[in-house]
Amino acid sequence: MPPHAQANPLSYVIPILVILPLIYLRLRRMMKPQPLKLNRLWIRPVIILVLGISAIGAALPPLGDLPWFAVAALIGGAAGWQWGRLMAIHIDPATGTLMTRGSQAALIVMILLLALRVGLRAGLSMEAAAWHLDAVLITDGFIVFAAFLFGVRGLEMYLRARRVLAEGLAGHFLPAS
Repeated sequence: MPPHAQANPLSYVIPILVILPLIYLRLRRMMKPQPLKLNRLWIRPVIILVLGISAIGAALPPLGDLPWFAVAALIGGAAGWQWGRLMAIHIDPATGTLMTRGSQAALIVMILLLALRVGLRAGLSMEAAAWHLDAVLITDGFIVFAAFLFGVRGLEMYLRARRVLAEGLAGHFLPAS
């Protein structure tokens, strides 16, 4: 879009009308305790990592972009660790099953990340030419960020779930007979 052209307001309204109900449904689901399958916790991060590597590897970025990817990885990893730490993990006393439930703080992290993405997308689409920004670098940076966000979140949850399970097996938890 040329810098002097006005953006169509529907280009902002339609995504919001689609995203808000999806966020609402996801938030409702996150607040309910759900079984945590420890042996499957690695699947989503691996899928995201493979997709990310294949997307970035399709056209290798210049070496000068690597520091930006490192920054995206650090920020994504830190946000993922925090998000994973905020997820409640416990053993259901009735069944002895590992359970997880999203916290309100985890929901806030997710909403802030979505708002940041939407805000950056809108701002960059209007000002990218004026700021001489590279859209490919920004997109690849978000791919790296997302891969580390979900990968480190899964790692933190896996490590903590193993500790919770070990404590439960050590006698702190007695399943109902």
